[in-house]
Amino acid sequence: MVLGYRKRLTLTYLIVVLSSLLLIGVYLTKAIQGYFIARLDDEMKAKTFLVSELVRQGLEEGRGIDAMDPMADRIGREIGLRVTVMSPSGVVLGDSEEDPSTMENHATRPEVLESLKTGTGMAVRYSTTLGVRLRYVAMPVMSGDGDRVVGFVRLAMPLSQVDRLVRIIRQFILHASTLATLMAVILSVLLARSIGSPLRDMAEAAREIARGNFRRKIRAASPDELGQLGEAFNYMAAELERNISELAERKNRMETILAAMADGVIAVDPQGKILLVNRAACEMLGISEDRARGKYVLEAVRNHDLAESLESARRGEADTREIRLRSPRQAYVGVLSAPIFENEKDAVAGAVAVLHDVTEIRRLEQIRTDFVSNVSHELRTPVTSIKGFVDTLLDGAMEDKETLKRFLGIISHETDRLTQIISDLLELSRLESKGTKVRKSPVSLRAVVEAALGIVQDRARQRNIDIAVDIEPDFPPVPADEALLVQVFVNLLDNAVKYTPEGGHVKVSARREDCTTRVDVSDTGIGIAPEHLPRIFERFYRIDKARSRQLGGTGLGLSIVKHIVERHGGQVSVASTPGEGSTFSFTLPDA
Repeated sequence: MVLGYRKRLTLTYLIVVLSSLLLIGVYLTKAIQGYFIARLDDEMKAKTFLVSELVRQGLEEGRGIDAMDPMADRIGREIGLRVTVMSPSGVVLGDSEEDPSTMENHATRPEVLESLKTGTGMAVRYSTTLGVRLRYVAMPVMSGDGDRVVGFVRLAMPLSQVDRLVRIIRQFILHASTLATLMAVILSVLLARSIGSPLRDMAEAAREIARGNFRRKIRAASPDELGQLGEAFNYMAAELERNISELAERKNRMETILAAMADGVIAVDPQGKILLVNRAACEMLGISEDRARGKYVLEAVRNHDLAESLESARRGEADTREIRLRSPRQAYVGVLSAPIFENEKDAVAGAVAVLHDVTEIRRLEQIRTDFVSNVSHELRTPVTSIKGFVDTLLDGAMEDKETLKRFLGIISHETDRLTQIISDLLELSRLESKGTKVRKSPVSLRAVVEAALGIVQDRARQRNIDIAVDIEPDFPPVPADEALLVQVFVNLLDNAVKYTPEGGHVKVSARREDCTTRVDVSDTGIGIAPEHLPRIFERFYRIDKARSRQLGGTGLGLSIVKHIVERHGGQVSVASTPGEGSTFSFTLPDA
């Protein structure tokens, strides 16, 4: 059981008071008892001397019991003390309380022996004859000339009077102590309350401050140390509130900044354990902030390059590198690690790394490289062909009309293909330009499909391919740029016709799905292998390059379709089974 401060303070005061009263009572009792015994001894010494003078003549004359015992009785009655007269050998000659003839020799009594040495002997002991404690004072009786001992005189006084007086004093001290104890209890309770109440208020205020209530104040009613302590406590609470508010504001500001950053941030302590990791870093590295905090980098992120970069920073060396992540996704991340110095000193207090996702940059660089390579390749092929046939004609082949006609036909075909590639490139560049705006207006989807059919219908008839349109005439209009939407259907239908064997079927259908129009262009063509599906909408990507060029494709049609649909806020997708056909789908939102 734990006692409160007030109770402990009260008990402490009571223990001090009771201990003091006990010591004072014992001391007073002993002192008073000693005082009365000393007074009694002085009085008994004087009376013993007087008695010795009274009995000296009888002892010098050698009188016996018959003369000395009555004298002892008479003197005892007059002075109120027990009187004993003894011969020089210790034989009792007279006693005021007992028959001397029945009493034993007193020569060996301590007070008698001591009187021979010092002139006066004193002792306190229990008298078996009277059954009480007695105080004895003995003196030798000297002869008239003082050269010999003619006997002994001893006076005895019961100590019951002294004991009674001591008991009275003890009762008085007990009563006074009881009263003093009651007063001490009252005073200690009041004193403990006067001290304990402010301390209790401070303890309660401290608990309130620990719970975040800094507005709790202490009433400083007195100007003493407790009042000064209360004022200091109130000042401390106000300063704590201000400092914690500033720290919380800084912490919230920092957390907001870190959470809003697109770059990842990881901070570690001098031992290499993670102190801080923001949301962007968690998403990049596929980790959880709660699980990562307090762990080593390699425990949270299985990437040695990142751990080595932070380790270099912990040694005081800034580090810049690019790392490759394989989980949760394939990505390239630029890492800039720097040491954290403690109080602008040379001591390193940790390290911080900033992670920048450069995957898109590397992808765009690769796309640009591939684009330049593909454009160069696509343009070089028709240009080389045209250059070769022109050189052949200039070398004399133009004299042969049949050869001239055939070569000029090939040159015309390659020129048309070159023109189509350039036209598609310009269109794709225009679509990718941020300054190009899509002018939306309510467009009849069936009318747009019929306009696109007018362009691809001839080729479909040549290959005996049936194109079916499953769109009701009263299908709700969609908000779109009509010219761009026609281009989407032309490219999709043209691809479907190209890669569908003769006698195949192509179907265009549309339906409404949650404020969105979904369009499907299906064919019964050769289909697309699964490994090609993720890249089918890339520029210049062909499954069969030789066949694509033979059919007149530029490799840009599906990429144009993707850009047009995305500029309208929709999405494009493909589903295909090799040997069974493909379905190209895109969505157009209502707004």
